[in-house]
Amino acid sequence: MTPPPFAHQLGLRLIVAVGAGLLAFSAVAGFFSYRYVYAQELAEAASLQRQLVQTVQAQAEVAAFAANAEIAQGVLSGLLANPVILAGRIESAEGFRAELGSRTSVDFSASQSYPLYSPVDRIEPVGRLLVVQNDEQVEQAAAAAAVFQTLLMLAQVVIATLIVGGVLRARVIGPLTRLAHAMAQIQPGGAQRLPIEERHAGDEIGLLARSANSLLDTAEAAIIEVNAQRIELEKLATHDHLTGLPTLRLAEDRLQIACGNAHRNGTKVALLFIDLDEFKTVNDRYGHEAGDAVLREVARRLRECIRAEDTAARIGGDEFLVILGNLPEAQTAATVAGNIGRALARPIETPGQTVSSGASIGIALYPDHTGNVEAMRHVADQAMYRVKRSGKGRFAFVDDEATPAP
Repeated sequence: MTPPPFAHQLGLRLIVAVGAGLLAFSAVAGFFSYRYVYAQELAEAASLQRQLVQTVQAQAEVAAFAANAEIAQGVLSGLLANPVILAGRIESAEGFRAELGSRTSVDFSASQSYPLYSPVDRIEPVGRLLVVQNDEQVEQAAAAAAVFQTLLMLAQVVIATLIVGGVLRARVIGPLTRLAHAMAQIQPGGAQRLPIEERHAGDEIGLLARSANSLLDTAEAAIIEVNAQRIELEKLATHDHLTGLPTLRLAEDRLQIACGNAHRNGTKVALLFIDLDEFKTVNDRYGHEAGDAVLREVARRLRECIRAEDTAARIGGDEFLVILGNLPEAQTAATVAGNIGRALARPIETPGQTVSSGASIGIALYPDHTGNVEAMRHVADQAMYRVKRSGKGRFAFVDDEATPAP
């Protein structure tokens, strides 16, 4: 499975952010490091020059005091042995002068001056020692040392960046990427949960996984509850809340299906329109509680009288429909209607009394009585009212006389 793009982006952003931070730090630190090392190198060159002067100062004082050119030349030769010294001069207060340089023309105006004192009392000034430093060489050496130190520090920063990037990838980005892959594979409402690695059980990544799992549990519970509510709402929309039988809406859908199958198979469909006799009397005399008990018992008896593939539905207060599909002949519908009539004629026990009701049943056949599915209920209803007028407790096809339930 291709990793989600954001996983790569997150890793890249973390590494770039850390690298940019370290590079910014190294740039600032490199600037100050260069200046510091450069100044240190210049200071060390100046300190070296002073040390060299201190080494030959006593001889230079003798040369100036005695105006001895030979001693002066020896002192200056010793100074110029160091490549950072470009030229030197010994001058006395009496006008003596001796100089030596590695170049033919040297400007002593930028020289460093060191006072020379009498070798007798070390108090009386007798002259001075002028030293011209090879500034170009000193600055080049200082710059080279500063560049080396700066590059060394930058190399350390780059190595540190690589190490930090590797640690971030192994300890943060890798676990987060695996977590992202696992989350991408989880289906809403599924049982799969995010794995929690043992080494991350106590850190923020483990906390993130546990929090995500908790949200998934909550979402799954919500989905289950919503589905249950949806199923219940669908049932309420298609089933009668008192008897549990399908409502007219569902019955009409099943009638359409049954008639379609009958048309293809060359069979018949019977629609039985059932109206309870004397139900209003039961309600008025014994109350609605008794009436509800009668309706529930009627629904139970209707289920017992039909096959599992048939449908019994309550469509109104005391009106019911029964759909009998895939019938080979009309007589089968008459047989079932007779069974239903006898079943509903039996006394019904209600809270506190026993009541009797009975039913009038009208039957419409498809395609015998009508080829119009929408008209079948009206046809069966007409047959039922003809039964009512002829004495109740009977059943009849739309085109026959009412037949009493045997």
